[in-house]
Amino acid sequence: MMAPTPTVIFLNLPPKTFIGIDLISFTSGPNFHGITNLSSGLHLSYTGTDASLSIRHGRWLNIQSQSDLHVLQWNNELEHLEPVPTASATAQNVLKRLPELHARGLVDYAALRDASAKQARSQNPAQNAAEEEGDDEDDEHEQDAEDPWPRLTTHISRRLLSRILSSADEDASWTLTSISSAPSDTEHIPGLSSNETQSALSETQTLNLLPIDLKQTWSQTAVGRERTDMARDRSWYLSHLIEMLQTPAAGSGDGEVSQQVAARELLGEVQFTFLMVLCLANYSCLEQWKRILSVLFTCRNALLEVEGFFVEAIRVLRLQLGRVEDVEGGLFELADEMSSKWLRQLLRTFRTNVEEVFGDAAEAGKGKSTERGKQLKETLAELEIWLREQYGWENEGNLLRRGMVQLEDGEMIELRMDGADEEDETGDYAPVVVEM
Repeated sequence: MMAPTPTVIFLNLPPKTFIGIDLISFTSGPNFHGITNLSSGLHLSYTGTDASLSIRHGRWLNIQSQSDLHVLQWNNELEHLEPVPTASATAQNVLKRLPELHARGLVDYAALRDASAKQARSQNPAQNAAEEEGDDEDDEHEQDAEDPWPRLTTHISRRLLSRILSSADEDASWTLTSISSAPSDTEHIPGLSSNETQSALSETQTLNLLPIDLKQTWSQTAVGRERTDMARDRSWYLSHLIEMLQTPAAGSGDGEVSQQVAARELLGEVQFTFLMVLCLANYSCLEQWKRILSVLFTCRNALLEVEGFFVEAIRVLRLQLGRVEDVEGGLFELADEMSSKWLRQLLRTFRTNVEEVFGDAAEAGKGKSTERGKQLKETLAELEIWLREQYGWENEGNLLRRGMVQLEDGEMIELRMDGADEEDETGDYAPVVVEM
């Protein structure tokens, strides 16, 4: 008798339906019935009637044992997959037919992943050549090339999915669509008019993403200089967000978690939102991904307090940026100077903060603190080198942004790059403390 393996069965799936599991997507054939030999942990299944134009419906699955069987049935009216109760006659019939389905109609997960990777390499010979030149890179990147999904979901937990996807019953209804949205992002969804947006949102659940307001990142009691400092250094706001995550959601039945667990959940939300852009093209998750990064990489004081947290945040971002070419529709255009300007500025600000904070720490310790910040600097430098090699990004902190030039007649004039004052927060853009 064949040993049981974790399997997902798709019943009544129409041929030529767009379907995906994790980072693998394809168009179904008439004899395709499911995927077997899934690894333990969390997986994402998603479908759409069309690969590019239709709304995608996603469902997170939790594989806990070798005998796990998830049966999903196509709803012709709603055009998406729905779970079939395990105790139902339909599910029991599938269980009896498993040996037959294994013989034909079920695809091995690893084989599907390898075939997808091979096809991607054949379609992008330039990227393939670059990978061959970098064969001596570290083992982590080699492991990522083999199966990136586990490393892209390291901080995503069942607790996080239940919070964001409003599910009190774990594993039961971790679902969302391309147009699922957080309340702060409901005013605009690309491709839909205002009326279409409201109509569509009324039929889908709200995403309970962490509420982030970048226009007010200071304490309610802060005034004057303290408020200005908190607006420029979002360390207090970061700790505030982590405290929010320590408190269980109403009705969840969970207890309060430690600061370390809450910090991991924040990184988990970075991973979750990125993957929902990658797999479902979800606009609200794109905005939340940017908001969280904007908080993380504008911190100063927190760098000394929780250096390891920021090292991990950089590693998470590095892995994600390595997958941006998978996004359809140009949501992440890192090679385009204007589209990537927000991230360039963010990383430049972070680089400046890291150098200033740990430079000051070393000076205060008279050379004894040189080890502090070393790992963070090295991890950030690796990201910057990769961005330069892949997309031609330069460390703009090393560029001359203003200077004096002598003309042919001997006259000296000052030249400066557009936006230099704005980005450096100098000149007319320098912060001012107003005494009330």
